[in-house]
Amino acid sequence: MEQVQAADAVRDNVRANIDLNSDFNSAYVIMNSFAAVVACYGLFENSPAVVIGGMIIAMLLGPIAGVSLGLVDKNNALVLKALSTLLGGFLIVYGTAFVLGLIHRDVPLIDEIYSRTAPNLMDLMIAIGGGAAGAFSMIAPRLSVAFVGVAIATALVPPLSSSGICLARGDYALALGSLLLAFTNIIGIQVAGSLVMWLGGYRGSPQTAQFSTVKRSLLSIVMFCA
Repeated sequence: MEQVQAADAVRDNVRANIDLNSDFNSAYVIMNSFAAVVACYGLFENSPAVVIGGMIIAMLLGPIAGVSLGLVDKNNALVLKALSTLLGGFLIVYGTAFVLGLIHRDVPLIDEIYSRTAPNLMDLMIAIGGGAAGAFSMIAPRLSVAFVGVAIATALVPPLSSSGICLARGDYALALGSLLLAFTNIIGIQVAGSLVMWLGGYRGSPQTAQFSTVKRSLLSIVMFCA
């Protein structure tokens, strides 16, 4: 009995932390703005090390984890809040990249940008692995999400920044390709995160049926498979 109560207390604490990290606040805006700036200049300089710096300071994992948890935990309010926060972060990164793309239109597009203009299987595997690792670090004791933040941001900030830069130059096909890559990776991260959380016992009330969980995640699963 005590073990069950302790496990429930841990889950309640995890739920509270994920809910808090799904908030749209000033820290979220500032850090994602800085992440976009650093990532963009890393792309302009063709410098993987600088791009990684942008990945580290991004804060996009929180709302994606919120969507993942909300879907399997039957928490519609959390899903809506996290989606709104994720959309806000998306617009911040994309808008910052677009403005920098306009300012530096004379800088030629190079490999670091071209490599993120088309989705491929390896990028998807990074998203799935990162999403699973991020979710596991949130629900497992003594693990810190900081260790997997890079894996998550790898799949999001660079392609979003690449898309904004390409759009500013009128390269619509490349911009669409990068945007599709970012969107695909978001879905991969969310689906993997939901699966790990469901396996970890985050399933809403005891009366929540497995079919209900699958049904609630059906749209994400269909987009992931497509």
